[in-house]
Amino acid sequence: MSQRKVIVGLPVYNGERYLEAAIESHLAQSFGDFELVISDNGSTDGTQDICARYASRDDRVTYLRSPVNRGILWNHRRVMEPVTGTTAYFRWAGADDIMEPGLLAAMVGVLDGRPEIEAVMPATKNIDEEGVIIRTMERTLNLESADVRQRARQILLANYQHVIAYGLLRAPSLRRMRTGPNYIGWDPVFIWELALRGQVFQLVEPALLRRFHRGSISRVKTVKEMRKWVEPNARTGMSFPHWKWAYEHGRALLSTPMAVRDKLRIGALLMRSTLWQRSQLARDLTQAVRRGLRLSDEYTF
Repeated sequence: MSQRKVIVGLPVYNGERYLEAAIESHLAQSFGDFELVISDNGSTDGTQDICARYASRDDRVTYLRSPVNRGILWNHRRVMEPVTGTTAYFRWAGADDIMEPGLLAAMVGVLDGRPEIEAVMPATKNIDEEGVIIRTMERTLNLESADVRQRARQILLANYQHVIAYGLLRAPSLRRMRTGPNYIGWDPVFIWELALRGQVFQLVEPALLRRFHRGSISRVKTVKEMRKWVEPNARTGMSFPHWKWAYEHGRALLSTPMAVRDKLRIGALLMRSTLWQRSQLARDLTQAVRRGLRLSDEYTF
């Protein structure tokens, strides 16, 4: 049982190319009271050797391995298992991303000093396969308002990268949340519920370096490929993703404690937002028919 203040969960599958840099960026952080839990999802490359080597060198590294690939959702859930009642904070980490020095300390400092903040979102820079910065992400999302309706509006209207789960979260709040890595595209619903539950602070610096490369899930375009990544043993993929997300947004709102007046107003805002997405909802239906007729396997992500 971990007694560390922070647990960092790093799910990985065949990540040998970038994994060492990701691990090193954690071990080099100025804040050291963390456990890095690496869950290897049946990798067939050199991932196992890399993980075992770091686990033998540093007692902050815990290595878990599945003999088979059980999918990215299962792996994201597995790295949460070491979180206990004594764990203060948790974050997911990408096996191909890098933390700038001091990032973990900065995020811990915010949560330690500001109890009204539920999570800290890192500043973000995108890097390419060689680690070259290709874009510094502008701040387009402000979730620091004490008004839950303002935070809900921001989530629904702003254009942003989904990096909050790669920030730092209060572990007790995480355990109370309804939303988690249980279905394809859970990230936006998770961010939605988190913002309904409390304020989210965004750092100006240091940054999380998010790597975009040919092997990332963002390049997946077909249902067959998505199923291989997410749920390898599933017989079918999610045929109606936008309908699923609309449904889960509503369920998250209903399950979040808040004043009835706020819940009704946010529900009306969510309804309007869903109607704005009617073209995507319609495309889910037409694409499901096309897949049924074996005319296309394109995913409506």
